[in-house]
Amino acid sequence: MKGFGIYKSKKYLQRVLISIMLSMVIVLIALTLVNTYVLEQSVRRNQEQSNLKVLSQIQYNLSYMNEIISHLSNYVNKDNQIAAMLFDQKLPKMDWIRGYSRLSSYLDSSSFLHSIAVYNHTQNEIYATSTAFLLDGGITKAKIRSWLFDPNKPHSTSRLIPVSLEREDGQIDVFAYLVTNSLKPFSRSESAIILYIKSDWVFNSLKKMDAVSSQEGGEIYIADQDGQLYSSDLKQASAGVTEKEQIKQLIAKDKAASNKASGFVVGQINGQRNLISYMDDGVRNWTIIYVQSYDKLMKDVRETRIKSIVIAVVFLLIAIGISIWLSYKLYTPIERMLRRIRLQQPDKQGGGQAQTTYEGDEFHLMSDNYMRLSHKLQEISSEQIVNKYYLRKFLTDSSLFTHHDMLELIQKHGLQISVSDEIVVCVLRIDNYASFDQSTTGTAKKMYSFAIVNIAHEMMSRSYPCEAVEVRGDHVVLIVSRGVEDEKVHFGQVVPLISEIQQTIEHYYNLSLSCGVSDPFQQFPYISTAYNQAQQLCMYKIIVGNKAIITSDQVQPNLTNKQTVIPDIIERRLTEALKKGQMSEAGSELEKAFTLLARFQYDDMLRALSNLAWAMKNAAVEIANNRLIKLDVDLEYATHLTEEKESLEEMYITLLSLCAKICEGQRPASMERNDMILETIKELIEQKYADINLSQQSIASTVKLTSAYIGKLFKDSTGVSITEYMNDVRLRHAQQLLENDDYTVIEIMEKCGYANPSYFFRLFKGKFGSTPKEYRMKKSIS
Repeated sequence: MKGFGIYKSKKYLQRVLISIMLSMVIVLIALTLVNTYVLEQSVRRNQEQSNLKVLSQIQYNLSYMNEIISHLSNYVNKDNQIAAMLFDQKLPKMDWIRGYSRLSSYLDSSSFLHSIAVYNHTQNEIYATSTAFLLDGGITKAKIRSWLFDPNKPHSTSRLIPVSLEREDGQIDVFAYLVTNSLKPFSRSESAIILYIKSDWVFNSLKKMDAVSSQEGGEIYIADQDGQLYSSDLKQASAGVTEKEQIKQLIAKDKAASNKASGFVVGQINGQRNLISYMDDGVRNWTIIYVQSYDKLMKDVRETRIKSIVIAVVFLLIAIGISIWLSYKLYTPIERMLRRIRLQQPDKQGGGQAQTTYEGDEFHLMSDNYMRLSHKLQEISSEQIVNKYYLRKFLTDSSLFTHHDMLELIQKHGLQISVSDEIVVCVLRIDNYASFDQSTTGTAKKMYSFAIVNIAHEMMSRSYPCEAVEVRGDHVVLIVSRGVEDEKVHFGQVVPLISEIQQTIEHYYNLSLSCGVSDPFQQFPYISTAYNQAQQLCMYKIIVGNKAIITSDQVQPNLTNKQTVIPDIIERRLTEALKKGQMSEAGSELEKAFTLLARFQYDDMLRALSNLAWAMKNAAVEIANNRLIKLDVDLEYATHLTEEKESLEEMYITLLSLCAKICEGQRPASMERNDMILETIKELIEQKYADINLSQQSIASTVKLTSAYIGKLFKDSTGVSITEYMNDVRLRHAQQLLENDDYTVIEIMEKCGYANPSYFFRLFKGKFGSTPKEYRMKKSIS
């Protein structure tokens, strides 16, 4: 509950967290919905394509059935024994018996026939083979006659027509197939053969197609030209009148909208969603309809949607965790700022602790604090400005005031400076101030100074009456009094409090401070003396390092040391070691020098350091002047060492590095002389390669050395003899002339210092693999 209360207090954090979480939730939910929607549409499209194939196959099967029945009907129509039943005005009994016998044989030979009926228009008589027709006393005959001669429904010939022959509920039990001698719709003026096809035989293939094409148990219907729906499931057909009407309405609406012979529609049938696929059969004026439960079809989609939701929830929880982490990461700078604000915010009850409750969000608090500080700064009276002025004057020029005047000013302006007890002055200086001064703007410097003054004053005031003031922009001064009212309080807590101030400033502002603490003074007129002492003590951080708190006891050996210079013998040995390139001896002498420097007084220390750096620079200059090869060392840097570095350790490392560079840059004189000889030989060859008389002996004569010496020196240094090097230079020049000029080969040979053509050709071919003429020809072609 406590953590939740802290969270509730961070209103801006709430907004950031809610915004990030809400964004992630919306994105994940949208992604899940889009994925499932796309999946559902994909499954639906695949199912529709599958259904279209099924309906096309059913249409083909019906056409094939129709063709089988058509062949049978033609065969029956041409039978002579049946022709008597069709056309005789008076049918003899034997012809009647033979006709019935022939119809029965046809019926027995075809499993798909329910019965056969013959209409003789001359006699206006109907003959049929079914048992019901013969035994029910004319009921079936009356049904056939009523259906056949219905004036409102003229029947087409050579087509399957749904008929209710024996059922009383109006549902079909057979398909009638009329055969006449004309292709016109049937009329009473002509005879006809009626083949009654079993409905099961027609619907059997539909059921098989349904079973093969789908595992979802869809229902196939046939709609005739009047819109009447017929189903392969007779029980469902009798019970589904309402469903069929809804199917008809959905298909009619879709047909009116799309005006296509086939299509798909999703609609409600008795409160359940169904996918309805339909296709018109142009031959029979039927519509084949395939109805499937949409929920069953989308079963896998629903399962996938559930899995997607579960995955989305898991990722949502992960996203929430990331959101919380990211929000706190983004909130960290604001929280740090709030800590600084609360650290300086006074408690309204006087308890000294910052108030944690505030109106509005964190930015309102920052704005209020900024306005409060602005008002506070604006409300600083001229009296407070005068107080700072007199504090600075006391520190720098207290001797200019009389005891009476200084006492009167302290009392008049209410300064927290004891007039009867001991006083200590502390100087807080920013470490590496030169770097800080270059990288910080003027406004930021003022803010840092303001913060240091206030934090130092507040923390020191817990134990001692004190005044704090910033002087010259680079340091802060604390004037700490012991206080009359508490005789037991001495200055033993000053150093721990200074350390706490250093830690606080470094924690919140990343600034390192060093401090010099003066000795206690009995009389307040000596404030400037104490200030000067604290400043001098602060300078001794050059020995101790950054973040030091320095008292006179710590540097007492330095203050009493009368030695002011480094002994000449150390400087002499150091410079001699540098000239000889002896790094270990130079490092040893430099270490001795810095050991002595650490005991000097501050001013003597700087002076001795400068002299040491100049001695090293002069030694390096002398080395460079006596060398043929330039000494690559930055010597000016050494003379500005005391301005660039703030501690003896840094200065020691810098000078030690300089010693290493000076020693590393030196090599034995013999090596330098050999390099000079080699460079001279190479320059002579480059200049006089065209001279036919140029040889190792002539070069040795020029440099005033023996031929054997320079030959061995050149061979040892370069790996080739002088003659080989000379030939290489001459052949390179010959190559350039062959490529770029029009001189003859003999002229080029002479210009390159050769007098013998065969010798020149042999050398050229040995180096380039071809004669000079061949070389020039190849280059010109390429």
